[in-house]
Amino acid sequence: MNVQGCQDASPALSTGHTRRFSAASLALILLWGGHVSAQAPASEIDQIEALLQRSSEALADIFDYRGTLVKRERFGDELIGQTMEFKFSRPFKVYVKYLEPYPGREIIYIRGANRNKVRAHKGSVPDIPVRLSPFGRISMQGNHHPITSFGLERMLRVAAHGIRKAIARGDASVRLSDGGMVLGNPTWRIDMQTKPGGYHVTVRDSENLWKLAKRVGQDMYVILHHNDDVHSPRGVRPGQKVFVPRYYGSRGEFFFTKRTHVMIKAVTWDHRGKLYESYELKGLELNPGLDARDFDYRNEDYDFVSR
Repeated sequence: MNVQGCQDASPALSTGHTRRFSAASLALILLWGGHVSAQAPASEIDQIEALLQRSSEALADIFDYRGTLVKRERFGDELIGQTMEFKFSRPFKVYVKYLEPYPGREIIYIRGANRNKVRAHKGSVPDIPVRLSPFGRISMQGNHHPITSFGLERMLRVAAHGIRKAIARGDASVRLSDGGMVLGNPTWRIDMQTKPGGYHVTVRDSENLWKLAKRVGQDMYVILHHNDDVHSPRGVRPGQKVFVPRYYGSRGEFFFTKRTHVMIKAVTWDHRGKLYESYELKGLELNPGLDARDFDYRNEDYDFVSR
Protein backbone atom coordinates (compact mmCIF):
# COMPACT_ATOMS: atom_id res chain seq x y z
CA MET A 1 0.00 0.00 0.00
CA ASN A 2 1.41 3.34 -1.03
CA VAL A 3 0.96 5.49 2.03
CA GLN A 4 0.35 9.17 1.43
CA GLY A 5 0.86 11.91 4.00
CA CYS A 6 1.41 15.63 4.39
CA GLN A 7 4.95 16.39 3.19
CA ASP A 8 6.89 19.45 4.11
CA ALA A 9 8.36 21.64 1.42
CA SER A 10 12.00 21.31 2.46
CA PRO A 11 14.32 19.46 0.05
CA ALA A 12 15.42 15.85 0.57
CA LEU A 13 18.28 15.58 3.02
CA SER A 14 21.48 13.69 2.24
CA THR A 15 24.62 13.80 4.33
CA GLY A 16 27.58 11.75 5.41
CA HIS A 17 27.64 12.87 9.04
CA THR A 18 25.46 11.91 11.98
CA ARG A 19 25.00 14.74 14.46
CA ARG A 20 24.28 14.22 18.09
CA PHE A 21 20.84 15.52 19.00
CA SER A 22 20.58 18.28 21.57
CA ALA A 23 17.99 19.08 24.20
CA ALA A 24 17.07 22.14 22.15
CA SER A 25 16.35 20.11 19.02
CA LEU A 26 14.32 17.64 21.06
CA ALA A 27 12.32 20.52 22.53
CA LEU A 28 11.69 21.81 19.02
CA ILE A 29 10.37 18.41 17.98
CA LEU A 30 7.98 18.34 20.91
CA LEU A 31 6.83 21.94 20.61
CA TRP A 32 6.58 22.39 16.86
CA GLY A 33 4.29 19.43 16.32
CA GLY A 34 6.72 17.96 13.83
CA HIS A 35 6.82 20.64 11.11
CA VAL A 36 10.22 21.08 9.51
CA SER A 37 11.30 24.02 7.38
CA ALA A 38 14.52 25.16 5.78
CA GLN A 39 14.64 28.01 8.31
CA ALA A 40 14.44 25.72 11.36
CA PRO A 41 17.03 26.62 14.05
CA ALA A 42 17.90 22.96 14.50
CA SER A 43 18.99 20.93 11.50
CA GLU A 44 16.68 18.32 10.05
CA ILE A 45 19.15 15.60 10.96
CA ASP A 46 19.11 16.72 14.59
CA GLN A 47 15.32 16.64 14.58
CA ILE A 48 15.22 13.14 13.09
CA GLU A 49 17.71 11.88 15.66
CA ALA A 50 15.77 13.60 18.44
CA LEU A 51 12.54 11.92 17.34
CA LEU A 52 14.19 8.48 17.20
CA GLN A 53 15.73 9.03 20.63
CA ARG A 54 12.47 10.28 22.12
CA SER A 55 10.64 7.26 20.75
CA SER A 56 13.22 4.94 22.29
CA GLU A 57 12.90 6.70 25.64
CA ALA A 58 9.11 6.46 25.46
CA LEU A 59 9.31 2.69 24.90
CA ALA A 60 11.53 2.33 27.97
CA ASP A 61 8.57 3.49 30.07
CA ILE A 62 6.11 1.07 28.46
CA PHE A 63 5.86 -2.26 30.26
CA ASP A 64 2.95 -3.82 28.40
CA TYR A 65 0.55 -3.04 25.59
CA ARG A 66 -2.20 -4.48 23.45
CA GLY A 67 -3.96 -3.69 20.20
CA THR A 68 -4.68 -4.96 16.71
CA LEU A 69 -1.93 -5.56 14.17
CA VAL A 70 -2.76 -5.23 10.48
CA LYS A 71 0.12 -6.47 8.41
CA ARG A 72 0.91 -7.15 4.77
CA GLU A 73 4.02 -9.03 3.72
CA ARG A 74 5.32 -10.01 0.29
CA PHE A 75 6.12 -13.59 -0.56
CA GLY A 76 7.33 -13.71 -4.15
CA ASP A 77 4.68 -12.04 -6.28
CA GLU A 78 1.99 -12.31 -3.61
CA LEU A 79 1.11 -9.87 -0.83
CA ILE A 80 -0.40 -11.70 2.13
CA GLY A 81 -2.53 -9.73 4.58
CA GLN A 82 -3.21 -10.74 8.16
CA THR A 83 -5.10 -9.12 11.03
CA MET A 84 -4.60 -10.17 14.63
CA GLU A 85 -5.23 -9.03 18.17
CA PHE A 86 -2.16 -9.08 20.38
CA LYS A 87 -0.87 -8.56 23.89
CA PHE A 88 2.75 -7.94 24.86
CA SER A 89 4.47 -7.68 28.23
CA ARG A 90 8.05 -7.36 29.40
CA PRO A 91 10.44 -9.00 29.62
CA PHE A 92 9.07 -10.87 26.59
CA LYS A 93 5.60 -12.36 26.57
CA VAL A 94 3.37 -12.42 23.50
CA TYR A 95 -0.22 -13.50 22.97
CA VAL A 96 -1.70 -13.41 19.45
CA LYS A 97 -5.20 -14.21 18.24
CA TYR A 98 -5.81 -14.20 14.50
CA LEU A 99 -8.91 -12.46 13.17
CA GLU A 100 -8.17 -13.16 9.52
CA PRO A 101 -7.32 -15.17 7.53
CA TYR A 102 -7.23 -17.83 10.29
CA PRO A 103 -9.99 -16.82 12.74
CA GLY A 104 -9.53 -18.43 16.13
CA ARG A 105 -5.85 -19.30 15.76
CA GLU A 106 -3.96 -18.44 18.96
CA ILE A 107 -0.28 -18.26 19.80
CA ILE A 108 1.58 -17.72 23.06
CA TYR A 109 5.31 -17.25 23.34
CA ILE A 110 7.16 -16.53 26.58
CA ARG A 111 10.91 -16.21 26.34
CA GLY A 112 12.60 -18.72 28.63
CA ALA A 113 9.42 -20.75 29.23
CA ASN A 114 8.06 -23.88 27.58
CA ARG A 115 11.63 -24.65 26.40
CA ASN A 116 11.44 -21.48 24.32
CA LYS A 117 8.77 -23.08 22.15
CA VAL A 118 5.68 -21.47 20.71
CA ARG A 119 2.42 -22.78 22.13
CA ALA A 120 -0.28 -22.67 19.43
CA HIS A 121 -3.49 -24.10 18.11
CA LYS A 122 -4.85 -23.47 14.63
CA GLY A 123 -8.47 -22.71 15.49
CA SER A 124 -9.96 -25.20 13.04
CA VAL A 125 -10.69 -28.94 13.05
CA PRO A 126 -8.69 -30.92 13.99
CA ASP A 127 -7.68 -28.31 16.56
CA ILE A 128 -4.79 -29.86 18.48
CA PRO A 129 -2.53 -27.65 20.65
CA VAL A 130 1.11 -27.94 19.62
CA ARG A 131 4.52 -26.72 20.70
CA LEU A 132 6.73 -25.47 17.88
CA SER A 133 10.14 -23.95 17.29
CA PRO A 134 9.63 -20.22 16.61
CA PHE A 135 12.08 -20.56 13.68
CA GLY A 136 10.61 -23.71 12.15
CA ARG A 137 8.80 -24.05 8.84
CA ILE A 138 5.30 -24.14 10.38
CA SER A 139 5.85 -21.13 12.65
CA MET A 140 7.43 -19.09 9.85
CA GLN A 141 4.80 -19.93 7.24
CA GLY A 142 3.23 -16.67 6.08
CA ASN A 143 5.55 -14.58 8.26
CA HIS A 144 8.62 -12.49 7.50
CA HIS A 145 9.69 -12.50 11.13
CA PRO A 146 9.65 -15.05 13.96
CA ILE A 147 7.51 -14.28 16.98
CA THR A 148 10.76 -13.76 18.91
CA SER A 149 11.05 -10.45 17.00
CA PHE A 150 7.54 -9.28 17.87
CA GLY A 151 6.96 -5.86 19.38
CA LEU A 152 7.38 -2.11 19.26
CA GLU A 153 11.05 -2.15 20.21
CA ARG A 154 12.03 -4.41 17.32
CA MET A 155 9.95 -2.32 14.92
CA LEU A 156 11.71 0.87 16.01
CA ARG A 157 15.14 -0.77 16.06
CA VAL A 158 14.87 -1.90 12.42
CA ALA A 159 13.68 1.52 11.24
CA ALA A 160 16.20 3.50 13.31
CA HIS A 161 19.11 1.32 12.18
CA GLY A 162 18.32 1.95 8.51
CA ILE A 163 17.74 5.67 9.00
CA ARG A 164 20.97 6.20 10.94
CA LYS A 165 22.91 4.06 8.49
CA ALA A 166 21.60 6.14 5.58
CA ILE A 167 22.61 9.38 7.32
CA ALA A 168 26.07 8.05 8.20
CA ARG A 169 26.79 6.67 4.72
CA GLY A 170 25.43 9.69 2.89
CA ASP A 171 24.06 7.53 0.06
CA ALA A 172 20.35 7.97 0.75
CA SER A 173 17.82 10.71 1.38
CA VAL A 174 16.04 11.07 4.72
CA ARG A 175 13.24 13.55 5.42
CA LEU A 176 11.08 14.55 8.37
CA SER A 177 7.60 15.99 7.85
CA ASP A 178 4.15 16.20 9.35
CA GLY A 179 2.54 12.81 8.78
CA GLY A 180 -1.06 13.96 9.07
CA MET A 181 -3.67 11.78 10.77
CA VAL A 182 -2.81 8.08 10.87
CA LEU A 183 -5.11 5.58 12.60
CA GLY A 184 -6.79 8.51 14.35
CA ASN A 185 -3.53 10.01 15.61
CA PRO A 186 -1.63 13.16 14.53
CA THR A 187 1.83 11.98 13.50
CA TRP A 188 5.33 12.82 12.41
CA ARG A 189 6.65 11.00 9.38
CA ILE A 190 10.19 9.99 8.44
CA ASP A 191 10.77 9.10 4.78
CA MET A 192 13.87 7.26 3.62
CA GLN A 193 14.91 6.56 0.02
CA THR A 194 18.00 4.43 -0.64
CA LYS A 195 19.84 3.27 -3.74
CA PRO A 196 19.28 -0.43 -4.54
CA GLY A 197 22.44 -2.44 -4.13
CA GLY A 198 24.39 -4.81 -1.94
CA TYR A 199 27.15 -7.36 -1.97
CA HIS A 200 27.69 -11.12 -2.21
CA VAL A 201 28.65 -13.33 0.72
CA THR A 202 29.91 -16.93 0.60
CA VAL A 203 28.01 -19.46 2.70
CA ARG A 204 30.24 -21.13 5.28
CA ASP A 205 30.26 -24.76 6.40
CA SER A 206 27.25 -25.72 8.53
CA GLU A 207 25.71 -22.30 7.89
CA ASN A 208 22.05 -21.76 7.03
CA LEU A 209 20.45 -18.45 6.12
CA TRP A 210 19.59 -17.68 9.76
CA LYS A 211 23.26 -17.95 10.75
CA LEU A 212 24.47 -16.08 7.67
CA ALA A 213 22.02 -13.24 8.33
CA LYS A 214 23.25 -12.94 11.91
CA ARG A 215 26.86 -12.88 10.70
CA VAL A 216 26.32 -10.10 8.16
CA GLY A 217 23.82 -8.10 10.24
CA GLN A 218 20.89 -8.27 7.83
CA ASP A 219 17.39 -9.63 8.27
CA MET A 220 17.05 -13.28 7.21
CA TYR A 221 13.90 -12.87 5.15
CA VAL A 222 15.26 -9.76 3.39
CA ILE A 223 18.13 -11.93 2.15
CA LEU A 224 15.83 -14.82 1.26
CA HIS A 225 13.46 -12.51 -0.63
CA HIS A 226 16.24 -11.10 -2.82
CA ASN A 227 17.78 -14.47 -3.78
CA ASP A 228 15.42 -16.19 -6.21
CA ASP A 229 17.51 -19.38 -6.26
CA VAL A 230 17.15 -19.85 -2.49
CA HIS A 231 13.78 -21.26 -1.46
CA SER A 232 14.12 -21.70 2.31
CA PRO A 233 16.43 -20.66 5.17
CA ARG A 234 18.09 -24.06 4.99
CA GLY A 235 18.27 -24.15 1.20
CA VAL A 236 21.87 -22.96 0.91
CA ARG A 237 25.10 -24.93 0.63
CA PRO A 238 28.72 -24.21 1.65
CA GLY A 239 30.50 -22.15 -0.98
CA GLN A 240 27.30 -20.72 -2.46
CA LYS A 241 27.24 -16.99 -3.18
CA VAL A 242 24.32 -15.17 -1.59
CA PHE A 243 23.30 -11.59 -2.34
CA VAL A 244 22.92 -9.39 0.75
CA PRO A 245 21.06 -6.07 0.24
CA ARG A 246 22.87 -3.16 1.86
CA TYR A 247 19.64 -1.78 3.30
CA TYR A 248 16.56 -3.43 4.73
CA GLY A 249 14.50 -1.80 1.97
CA SER A 250 14.85 0.64 -0.90
CA ARG A 251 12.26 2.96 0.59
CA GLY A 252 10.59 3.38 3.94
CA GLU A 253 7.84 5.45 5.55
CA PHE A 254 7.61 5.55 9.35
CA PHE A 255 4.88 7.26 11.37
CA PHE A 256 5.19 8.32 15.04
CA THR A 257 2.35 9.66 17.13
CA LYS A 258 2.81 13.18 18.44
CA ARG A 259 1.24 12.29 21.77
CA THR A 260 3.27 9.20 22.73
CA HIS A 261 6.16 9.32 20.20
CA VAL A 262 5.57 5.61 19.54
CA MET A 263 5.79 4.36 15.95
CA ILE A 264 2.38 3.04 14.90
CA LYS A 265 2.93 2.44 11.19
CA ALA A 266 5.87 1.28 9.07
CA VAL A 267 5.87 0.67 5.32
CA THR A 268 8.85 -0.71 3.38
CA TRP A 269 9.53 -1.36 -0.31
CA ASP A 270 11.99 -4.01 -1.55
CA HIS A 271 14.99 -3.40 -3.80
CA ARG A 272 12.89 -4.11 -6.87
CA GLY A 273 10.56 -1.25 -6.00
CA LYS A 274 7.66 -3.42 -4.85
CA LEU A 275 5.83 -3.09 -1.54
CA TYR A 276 7.64 -5.49 0.78
CA GLU A 277 5.79 -5.13 4.08
CA SER A 278 3.38 -2.86 5.91
CA TYR A 279 2.52 -2.84 9.61
CA GLU A 280 -0.23 -0.84 11.30
CA LEU A 281 -0.96 -0.91 15.03
CA LYS A 282 -4.61 -0.04 15.60
CA GLY A 283 -6.20 0.76 18.96
CA LEU A 284 -2.85 0.60 20.71
CA GLU A 285 -3.20 0.69 24.52
CA LEU A 286 -0.01 1.41 26.44
CA ASN A 287 0.53 0.10 29.98
CA PRO A 288 -2.96 -1.40 30.40
CA GLY A 289 -1.77 -3.54 33.34
CA LEU A 290 -1.57 -7.01 31.81
CA ASP A 291 -0.78 -9.89 34.17
CA ALA A 292 0.31 -13.52 34.01
CA ARG A 293 -3.21 -14.66 33.16
CA ASP A 294 -3.04 -12.79 29.85
CA PHE A 295 -0.25 -15.14 28.76
CA ASP A 296 -1.54 -18.37 30.31
CA TYR A 297 -2.86 -20.90 27.82
CA ARG A 298 -5.29 -22.09 30.52
CA ASN A 299 -7.04 -18.71 30.50
CA GLU A 300 -10.76 -19.45 30.14
CA ASP A 301 -11.06 -16.68 27.55
CA TYR A 302 -8.67 -18.61 25.28
CA ASP A 303 -9.26 -21.85 23.40
CA PHE A 304 -6.05 -23.78 23.93
CA VAL A 305 -7.78 -26.20 26.28
CA SER A 306 -10.95 -28.13 25.31
CA ARG A 307 -13.79 -27.62 27.75
